Amino acid sequence: MGRSQFRAIVTARAFASAIEASDDPPLLVVLNSCHSASQINDLVETVPFAIGMADKIGDSDAITYAARFYASVADGQSIGAAHRLGRAALELAGLPSHELPTLACAADVDAAAAFLVQRPE
Repeated sequence: MGRSQFRAIVTARAFASAIEASDDPPLLVVLNSCHSASQINDLVETVPFAIGMADKIGDSDAITYAARFYASVADGQSIGAAHRLGRAALELAGLPSHELPTLACAADVDAAAAFLVQRPE
């Protein structure tokens, strides 16, 4: 297997430890890969918000979610609203509800009150 094809499984705890090592950890981690929702609860012990995919997700669906989510964040929507808009885009494209991305939050935060970008005026 060539270097470009090497794959390693990284546990949620190892990833969270790498994030914790930073002087300026992110507020949000998005795991835009299949079956990644199982890791987000461990991540919100380190970062306030984490999003993961509940099931398999095809490339085009992952792109659809990411495009709508990040566009919504850039438009000044809260993390919660941006997540719901990304999920709605996938539902409109026909993705079953059990395959939709999941948002986890640390106990002391509210996704509806968390904004990464100030609303444009």
